[in-house]
Amino acid sequence: MTFFDRFTAPHLIGAHRGFRACRPENTMSAFAASIGRCHFIEADVQVSRDGVPVVIHDPSLGRTTDAVGRMQELGVNSLRVSSWNIDQLRQLDAGSWFLETDPFATLAGGRVARAEIEGLSPQRILSLEELLNWALHRKMPINIEIKQQHKIVFDQHIVSMVLDVIHRTGAAPMVLISSFNHDYLFQCKLLAPHISIGVLQDEQHPPELVAYLKAIGAAAYHPDNAITTRELIRTLRSAGFGINVYTVNDRQRQQDLFALGATAVFTDYPELPAA
Repeated sequence: MTFFDRFTAPHLIGAHRGFRACRPENTMSAFAASIGRCHFIEADVQVSRDGVPVVIHDPSLGRTTDAVGRMQELGVNSLRVSSWNIDQLRQLDAGSWFLETDPFATLAGGRVARAEIEGLSPQRILSLEELLNWALHRKMPINIEIKQQHKIVFDQHIVSMVLDVIHRTGAAPMVLISSFNHDYLFQCKLLAPHISIGVLQDEQHPPELVAYLKAIGAAAYHPDNAITTRELIRTLRSAGFGINVYTVNDRQRQQDLFALGATAVFTDYPELPAA
């Protein structure tokens, strides 16, 4: 049984970092706002200095928190997530940047009211354990993307750390793990063969792709939209793999991919397909 066997819908919507077009990404507000708009959520995981898996996309805190203005106060001299312990990370505001940058112009366009976002403040960086407990309570399947930890002390341990949280919370049946670091995925299948994995890829496909995915033990392939073709979808579906395409915000492109046989799309504007 794989992650995808839990779904009856033929076409799946994954909320990319939650409903990130209308909420600060990877925050509880973004995940909560995606309920009823998606089949599963996608979240990114880095590791704090004291070894806690936390939910944030970038290796640096600069883009999506107020860490720049809080470093001196909190006694930290680097913006890297791995330089902050969990107690320090919990003190950061992970939401105000959305008001300042309006990354998808949803504030300027009137899709989201500024007061609505302000009313959610402050928003905090979540631990993976917090997110999984919430997802279990809401019965929301989740794709955990393990971010690259190259040259960071936890590079050799992040997989076991993430798996420990998954098993401690009892979330394994509702989890899909993905990564651009395919060595992490090999480790996942060795340590937890019962958890489904998805192979993330951009720019170009690995040679002998079907054999490659079989060797890793993948349930699915997660290619960039730019490298996804009719032939790729046909080949992988015929070989028994799911194919989940990122990041697809254009509704017509979503429909075209589903018509070609794609299993899922990741989108910043999650909306369930019409029945």
